[in-house]
Amino acid sequence: MHETGAPGPEAPDLEGRDPGLVIREGVPVSTRFDDVYFSREGGLAETAHVFLAGVGLPEAWTGRRRFTIAETGFGTGLNFLATWELWRRTRPAGGVLHYLAVEGYPIRRGTLAGILAPFRRVGDLAARLIARYPLPLPGLHRIWFPEDRVCLTLAVGEAAAVLPEVDAAVDAWFLDGFAPARNPSMWEPAVLDQVARLAAPGCRLATFTAAGAVRRGLEARGFAMQRRPGFGRKRECLAGSYRGNAAEGLRPPGRVAVVGAGIAGAALAGALVRRGVEVAWVERRPAVAAEASGNPVGVLMPRPTLDGGPAGRLSSAAFRHALAECADRGIPVGGDGVLELAGEPSVIARHGRLAAIGALAAVDGRIVDPAEASRIAGVALDRPAIWYRRAGHVSPPALVRALAGPAGLRPGCPVERLDRGGPTWRLVDAGGAVVDEADAVVVAGGAASGALLPFGGLPLRAVRGQLSELPETALSRRLRAVLTFGGYLTPATGGRHVAGATYEREGFDPDAWPQPVTAEGHERIRSAMPPLVGAWFEAAMPAGGRAAIRATTPDRLPIAGELTDAGGAGAGVHALTGLGSRGLVTAPLLAELLASQMLGEPLPVERDLAAAVRPGRFRERSAHRRAG
Repeated sequence: MHETGAPGPEAPDLEGRDPGLVIREGVPVSTRFDDVYFSREGGLAETAHVFLAGVGLPEAWTGRRRFTIAETGFGTGLNFLATWELWRRTRPAGGVLHYLAVEGYPIRRGTLAGILAPFRRVGDLAARLIARYPLPLPGLHRIWFPEDRVCLTLAVGEAAAVLPEVDAAVDAWFLDGFAPARNPSMWEPAVLDQVARLAAPGCRLATFTAAGAVRRGLEARGFAMQRRPGFGRKRECLAGSYRGNAAEGLRPPGRVAVVGAGIAGAALAGALVRRGVEVAWVERRPAVAAEASGNPVGVLMPRPTLDGGPAGRLSSAAFRHALAECADRGIPVGGDGVLELAGEPSVIARHGRLAAIGALAAVDGRIVDPAEASRIAGVALDRPAIWYRRAGHVSPPALVRALAGPAGLRPGCPVERLDRGGPTWRLVDAGGAVVDEADAVVVAGGAASGALLPFGGLPLRAVRGQLSELPETALSRRLRAVLTFGGYLTPATGGRHVAGATYEREGFDPDAWPQPVTAEGHERIRSAMPPLVGAWFEAAMPAGGRAAIRATTPDRLPIAGELTDAGGAGAGVHALTGLGSRGLVTAPLLAELLASQMLGEPLPVERDLAAAVRPGRFRERSAHRRAG
């Protein structure tokens, strides 16, 4: 078993993103930009004067249920820590703080700990940040500090490239980073365009620089700017507010009904409760995780792709997020990683291409030869593999319960249809009785979701899957890592391995529960094993099994978002379904995405990934085919 929250070896510098950090006169300096990270006169005092006072905090968040700050240049994280410390002292009742920060040259975890050690006033917060600090991999990384209802979204990449993919309504901007003369790309027109695009009506802005080009650029984009006294040796700095047109604001739901208590529904219910939303969570079965999410063991691993498209990027981002959630919630990820075995030459070649484009490094994976694969696995293997060091196996029911947190479930509560009742939606059972009602509904019922959804539903397809429980043998009990080969085999737990899983698209009753376990299914699983692995179990009969129904989509991407009518208008009904066999990995991140969309928060994924999983994509494609 490995510790998902442990720092471990840090990722390589994937894209030449080393800031070249050195300490001069007790202050961190980037040799890449020849500039300091914070003032020699005092980092926390500088943050308080330039940024916190510059945007009018804490008064600006008084009475707000949600407040979003965005920063260019996360650097040492000192601005974030100072903001968090102020929030902790002055937080409005029930308030949630979102802090979105962009960093092109992230500092490594170990270095960060040394830099922040002298700042004792925020020492406990710095320790919590460092414990959760992500590997410096490109993309968006979401980190929750639930005790204080603080959420950090760290976007790793150049501001000009990252910000166009960010979706947020920013209440206050901290424009930090290095000086315009030393890091001009941080202040270029394309970046300022995004600062204005993301600004909410009345957004406030502060920056340490008083450069005329920056002031004029912001004024040209709708900010009313003024000079303020600077900090330390700086004579002046800038502050301002956004005068842009007020967009129609999102009206977040006060009460949300979540239908379904598998991993999708549990993750969504937990995400909403964490934000202080009242949730009515219902399930037709007698308990949580009664269907596909109730398997005794599941594999947590990424699925990188060669095309750089949404499927592979979503898988990688979701894998990192799922590992963080497991670490936060005390869910062990068992095994010494996952070995994705390669037998056919085409598979070996594909693995090589994945490594060449950096897709493996992005998920802490690397190619190993048969000898190293054997050492990792603890058993003799005759094939090369990709080793995903941080992947492994988990207990799906335990993860489901952990993701749900304090959300309360009403089991044995089937919902037959959704009826609109004025401003609310009513959940109606087969007898016509109203089970509950809410401002918004999320349908997370797996393959059964389609029957509940308005506007023609979604093209969900039921796929049956069966797994086998195999008694350990003298050869197999030494297995330490999960093996995948089209199917999968986990190390033995309690004297049993779990092997799976079948994909049956026809010849079964999707409404049957529980699904029957068949001898044919056991045989399919065994026949899919590589010969060397299958030989371990030649004389072993399955000790048990389990079968359940998965929901899949035509494009093999999940569904997360609000349903719309033919005119494109939302109606308060959302879907989180179609996760297929990858729900353990994707559900936590997709739940964060959907909760953020519903409440008008910064999204935890890039805009194109959010668009790739929206429910309306199927209708749009159908309309395009008819028109073309």
